[in-house]
Amino acid sequence: MHKELLVVKRQKAKDLYDQGYSINKIADKLVSNWSSVKKWIEMDDVTVDNRGWEKGNLRKYGQEVKDRVIEIRKRLRKEQSYFFGPQVIRANYRKLYPDEKVPTIYFIAKTLREEGMTTGKDNKRTKDGSEYMNYPQRTLDKLGKVVEGIDFVGPRYTEDQSEGVHFLARKYIRPYQYGLTDRIEGQTADEALKVLIEDWKDHPLPEALRLDNDPSFGLYSRYDRHIGRFLKVILNLGITPIYSARSQPWNNGNTEGYNSVFARKFWERLSFSDEEEIDAEIKKFNLEYEKYNDLVGNNIDPEDIEDETLPKDFTLTEKLQNELKDDLVDPAIYWLRIVRNGTEKAKKKDIGTIDILGEEIEVPKPYVNQFTLNKLQLKDDKLAVMVEDDDGKLETIKERELEVENVDFDG
Repeated sequence: MHKELLVVKRQKAKDLYDQGYSINKIADKLVSNWSSVKKWIEMDDVTVDNRGWEKGNLRKYGQEVKDRVIEIRKRLRKEQSYFFGPQVIRANYRKLYPDEKVPTIYFIAKTLREEGMTTGKDNKRTKDGSEYMNYPQRTLDKLGKVVEGIDFVGPRYTEDQSEGVHFLARKYIRPYQYGLTDRIEGQTADEALKVLIEDWKDHPLPEALRLDNDPSFGLYSRYDRHIGRFLKVILNLGITPIYSARSQPWNNGNTEGYNSVFARKFWERLSFSDEEEIDAEIKKFNLEYEKYNDLVGNNIDPEDIEDETLPKDFTLTEKLQNELKDDLVDPAIYWLRIVRNGTEKAKKKDIGTIDILGEEIEVPKPYVNQFTLNKLQLKDDKLAVMVEDDDGKLETIKERELEVENVDFDG
């Protein structure tokens, strides 16, 4: 086979493997044999001609590099670090040997496998199934320069306690990669606000907040067209809330991914006898995650951005929790919603609907099973139902009036 064509074929095999295809399926797609595909996906450099290479020699990195990788891994485990995977090892290697070429993630992972030092599962990436539903990713990427996601975690159960333990996870999405988890007394608005207010005295106040539809996050009350205290506080702080579609946790994927790290590296790995032990250990976990992101997170230099934080003496007042300030600039709430077929209240079958604050909003039938991004401008009582087109532009497919009945601007 011509060398250029072979290189393309090798790269295609590696790409398909990264997407989650098995070696057998790749072999079928590329009309190749299983053993060739297996060699291709293990190659560090697909342009290398392997024929005639002396068997048993390392192709790209010498034994010294391999020994260094093993030593770094052993040191991280000896320090009882929560984070010791290939990315962390590579970042440590770069720090320890700044003048030398850094081994690839693949080489490090392969070295760990050969030494029996891997502990996690082989998590293969799967193709994003939301593409055909027009998930508005490009629009969401533009909403806010400083964006944070939050999520309740739990309840989790210790060996000696029947009552569950609850946590609040916070994950900055951009431009930073900070991650924090704290134990809370329960999944309530009061507990969430208590943690966040203290966070934002030391960490950047987000411009946008990604969150799910938990009732404590202020989206629902016993009445339609009403919002809760949590949401009023968020809006009064100048933060734009963006709610995920129901039963679609991946819409807040950064935070959900961080929750997975918390589960694997912290909760499932350790045993606790009481809540004091949990609190002590979780402080260590938060520090370890900060160190991890300093190594691999490519965090922005704080001097490059002027971040806003809350005053150290900031406290929540009754007014901040019950009235929206009149000087807010274009206060708005965003919802991600999937258009469902038919309506519940009117029992229509030839229309699509979404639910916003207990209101059924009718949407043209062609948009059924598609994502919509919905923006409610609170001062104008205007709801815009929007979809993202193939070029990443938003198209408004419906506008209507929607008044939040328990919102009063304080004038």
